[in-house]
Amino acid sequence: MKENVFVKDKLKKIAISQHLQKKLKPAGFIDVDIIKSPISTRVIIYALKPGFVIGKSGYNIKALTDDLEQNFGLNKVHIEIGELPNKDLDPRVIIENLASDINRGVAWKSAVNRAMQQMKSAGAVGAEIVAKGNTAGKGQRKRSSRYAFGYLKKAGAQKDLVSFEKQTTFPGLGTIGIRLRIVQPETVFSDKIDVAELAHRYKLAKEQKTQEERTQEIETQEKELEEKKSEPEPKDKPTRQPKEKKPAKEATATETKSKEQKKQAKKVQQKTELMELPEEALTTVDNMGGVIL
Repeated sequence: MKENVFVKDKLKKIAISQHLQKKLKPAGFIDVDIIKSPISTRVIIYALKPGFVIGKSGYNIKALTDDLEQNFGLNKVHIEIGELPNKDLDPRVIIENLASDINRGVAWKSAVNRAMQQMKSAGAVGAEIVAKGNTAGKGQRKRSSRYAFGYLKKAGAQKDLVSFEKQTTFPGLGTIGIRLRIVQPETVFSDKIDVAELAHRYKLAKEQKTQEERTQEIETQEKELEEKKSEPEPKDKPTRQPKEKKPAKEATATETKSKEQKKQAKKVQQKTELMELPEEALTTVDNMGGVIL
């Protein structure tokens, strides 16, 4: 199955991280990234002291490449030193610095206060440092000390938004366990959300989106109109020919003869009607300017 490949890669990365943590403890090892390619394998190491990782004239890097190729079967290992993006808010960096200060004999309270001030100035919403062990001094009883500021969650699903890291140190006085919690500046908890303001922002964003869509539609329409205007008219466009007028029908000889015959027949009929009229009627017709044949 494909899932088994990803699980094996993850387990191998965890094993490599634990191995490098033991090897590079003086260098302040933080994390490792492994990027595989068909040609080689890139191993990016994040540490507080890159000089210890490199060694004198690259001796430590050469030893690490041989070690990783032999023990973990990696192909053509190429080691790089990565840069940590935000040291003041990375819990692994802060707890590593805190542990190194305690191991060097720095006073517990001054080391913790320095770390808290560092996180506060970086913009953390909240932070907490809890130490359990012999923190008071030689011959004193073990106790738990807690230092905190700001706002953070410890229960429910929202506790996953809090960055957490723990580490155990072994100073001369005894064993000390350190627990660190940091709330990053961009973290927003559900009980701190203003619903009315959120709805107002959503409404404004929606209106802005619709306005942008309308302006885009108008611009596309204007571009289409300009393209249509700029298009040249086709030269081979068929021209409309005027309709030819049909010649009038020429009157045939038979039609002219029939018309003349009709006129003559009409005249003869009028004469016969006048002949049949009485004398009194003929006189009235003559007086009115009629013609009597």
